[in-house]
Amino acid sequence: MVTVSSSSSESFSSGYVTKEELDEIARRKGLQVSTETVGPFFKITARRRSGAKRIEVVNADGEVLEKESEDMSVIATHDGFIAPFPFRILHLDTMRVYNSRINSQCTEEERKMLKSTFGVSILLGCESLRLGRDAGCTKAELLSIDDGNEYAPKLVKYYERLGFKIVRKVGDGLNTDLTDMLVWGGKGTRMNGDVNELLEKWSNVLRKTTKRNEEK
Repeated sequence: MVTVSSSSSESFSSGYVTKEELDEIARRKGLQVSTETVGPFFKITARRRSGAKRIEVVNADGEVLEKESEDMSVIATHDGFIAPFPFRILHLDTMRVYNSRINSQCTEEERKMLKSTFGVSILLGCESLRLGRDAGCTKAELLSIDDGNEYAPKLVKYYERLGFKIVRKVGDGLNTDLTDMLVWGGKGTRMNGDVNELLEKWSNVLRKTTKRNEEK
């Protein structure tokens, strides 16, 4: 087990990032990362350490109908499932970053850090890769969604930059389309990555960006 000091001057360990190290990096970013699992399914949540806020539900006349608690401190979620032996696949489903909450709750420096290319999404991605590797997964798979807008090709390039490789297009009428669209719920570009290679790369990036942000 690797021990991580809470002192910002302490250097991080080498190799694959550990759960303890991820928790420490999250703390330095003002976040708390939690993971829930139900069978093979997982959901990873990043929250601002400031906690939840109360909100009011009102009608058209401005009357308060009820008060409910919404965890507005949640700024990102990531989910998927693990298909163990003999499949050994880490299925990466959704990654949602709530930029409006980051904009309203964070300082300018925090916003730059969390919304960067290697921001909070890499933190959650490292945690899912860590879960997959611990379960014996060797392949990570995802679908880069194509909603028919100009952002779709940029998203594919983003995942390629992260280390994923294109497998095929989903939605071009191939005989694999029906199965893929049932699994993924849409069309886009199927991409795969090696769990160990991705985790090693992302671990190094996460450590370097964290250190760089603290030196500014």
